[in-house]
Amino acid sequence: MKRERWREVKIKIAPAIMDADLGHLADAIAELEEAGADLLHVDVMDGHFVPAFVGGTRVVAAVKRNATIPVGVHLMVANPDQAVPWFLDAGADTIFFHPEATDDAAEVVRRIQRAGRMAGLALKPEVPARSIEHVAAELDCIVAMTVNPGFSGQGFIESGCAKIPALRRMCKPGIDIYVDGGINPETAPVAIRYGANVLAVASAVFAADVSPGEAVKRLRRIAENVSRAKD
Repeated sequence: MKRERWREVKIKIAPAIMDADLGHLADAIAELEEAGADLLHVDVMDGHFVPAFVGGTRVVAAVKRNATIPVGVHLMVANPDQAVPWFLDAGADTIFFHPEATDDAAEVVRRIQRAGRMAGLALKPEVPARSIEHVAAELDCIVAMTVNPGFSGQGFIESGCAKIPALRRMCKPGIDIYVDGGINPETAPVAIRYGANVLAVASAVFAADVSPGEAVKRLRRIAENVSRAKD
């Protein structure tokens, strides 16, 4: 990857709030923000596109009410065409969806952007970069999944990162490319070296051997050290 593209991206930490203590959501968000989290990541699963059932518009709205940093929503749903307006109304700043769940990914992207929000696609580990070449230039961000979607705490699939250099070439300069799944202090450097700059993290923050805030700070130190070394 050309060095000049790295100058345009900032390392960001995006805790996946599904693993937080939802009974103390406001406190959890305050701790993450105090620790320097850049974004909050909310997973939504419908029990159809993936086996699990997680999240919903009320969860997103509650996160948004308590957050001062942007809130992104990852729709793992079979009907993004129908669901996107619900999550726009709930206050999502960014919406990711899976391209294979719709017949017209470009139109869903444009619908999100017309509402003044950020639009992105989420790619399962086996989905190649070339499959979204027709819409890549329109995207505001991308998630390269490093687990198969559906459950937190899975092992990291490094091959899910292999498409990131191609995505950087085909997308607009400086685009945020997330990695999501199995990201922890050991795997984060791998993802950063492939070209990811946003770490969506769940168990590595909320089930770490330190507090969630300290876990966020630790991941940032590790990621930024790797990024500087790569430059």
